[in-house]
Amino acid sequence: MVPPTPGAAMAVSHLSPYMASDEIKLADAVLLFQETGHPISVDTLTRLCRKREVPLVRQGRPLYASWTRLLEVHRDWVASHS
Repeated sequence: MVPPTPGAAMAVSHLSPYMASDEIKLADAVLLFQETGHPISVDTLTRLCRKREVPLVRQGRPLYASWTRLLEVHRDWVASHS
């Protein structure tokens, strides 16, 4: 087995113990929600996540959250606007 090169980047170094396994950028989720015919803004989605205590993880500038939880938030938001 070859020892790791000092100072070399490893793929594992980018994993966060706080990330959900189905994590997605909120901005990417917004693009997918547009395709449903029920668009929502990043600001509204962020506000709803905080209200429902959905864990948000900031990696650099973008916010990430569980896609499963975002689907639930969006579903409930759409239902409340119908």
